[in-house]
Amino acid sequence: MTRTANQRKLLDALRKHDNNKTIFTALDLANETGYSENSIRKYINEKLNGQYVHSVDGKIWRCEGIHKLSNDDFILLMSQSLKAKILTPDMKIYKSLLRRSLDAFILSLEVYNRPSLGNRVEAFCILSVNAWELLLKAEMIKSVGIDSVFKKNGYSICISEAINRRLQQNDPVKKNLDTLIELRDGAIHLLLPELQPELSRLFQANVLNYQQRYLNETGASPLAGQSVGMLSLVVDGPRSDIATIKENYGEMTAHIAKEFLARFHSTDKEQNSNSFSIAVDYRLILTKNEKESDLSLGMGNSGSNAIIIRETRDPDITHPYYQGSAIKRVNELQSDVRITTYSFSAIIKKHNVQKTKSSDMYYTIDNRHRYSEKFIQWVIKNLAQPNWLNESISYYKKVREKK
Repeated sequence: MTRTANQRKLLDALRKHDNNKTIFTALDLANETGYSENSIRKYINEKLNGQYVHSVDGKIWRCEGIHKLSNDDFILLMSQSLKAKILTPDMKIYKSLLRRSLDAFILSLEVYNRPSLGNRVEAFCILSVNAWELLLKAEMIKSVGIDSVFKKNGYSICISEAINRRLQQNDPVKKNLDTLIELRDGAIHLLLPELQPELSRLFQANVLNYQQRYLNETGASPLAGQSVGMLSLVVDGPRSDIATIKENYGEMTAHIAKEFLARFHSTDKEQNSNSFSIAVDYRLILTKNEKESDLSLGMGNSGSNAIIIRETRDPDITHPYYQGSAIKRVNELQSDVRITTYSFSAIIKKHNVQKTKSSDMYYTIDNRHRYSEKFIQWVIKNLAQPNWLNESISYYKKVREKK
């Protein structure tokens, strides 16, 4: 036990030097781990030299790539017993499931972060559930044995059974996974772009849950050495509109989506946990007192505290108007000129309002255009200028004639 504990200390020390890109001596590692200086030199020369630890001048070393090793891989590598290097059938399957789980997890992030992919929401959900299934089954094989996962007929247990065996019933992580499975099974009605505001919160929590679970199981960060970004914490659009879903997909899908959203919001309120879904009202404060902030920032490879944060904006607040409501608002606030759909489009085209997907006047997600109060006031102010609207209409007419 003491030997394994010292090996873990050695691994932690090497990971620290790897992450910080610092150099060290054998004496430095001896002081950090409890090993003698001679034992450190022996480990480096026989096990690590040229692969994970590299000599700078014979006495000073640097570490590279050690963060890719799990705790078990490192202990196996460092073992001086030849028998310890022989993997049992259970351990071979365990390591295979872990590797496949990590591949599915990373692929889910790569897919989700490709906005041009039309079914990225569905693909993420399927891959994420698969990553969890493989991870939980790997845990069971290691802790209980292979018979706990595989039946006599060769088939393995389903993911729901694995979840029930590995997670407590009231665990928000379990609630999150159960919801993802529901989404996967009801993909035809539930994995819709219109539901992405709610789904993105659920997905983000799932990613952070997996990262922590994988770290606890292996000792290594699942994103170590990867260029894949985390899912954004930004809600991807306004709250899901059942009327729009009904118009686009029919009454049956709208009914199923409405029931799902009701369950989601009810569970979210009941759980009140970022392990179920990420809240959108995080505060970022630079302070020495961690209790004053909602998030702590840390080194990515050293644990689960690393989260890529992007600006959180709620379009329902910043850009509350669609085209119809924007036209109505402009006409309510002034009576000199009657704005129509045609003249509104002319203003947008003439002044290139939609040149970027996000500005203080305009915002778009999934091809749904939204406008801010600042845009409304800008239009009203310019309508007071002679010929401003007529010039926009003339310009728009010429553009349409050229098509």
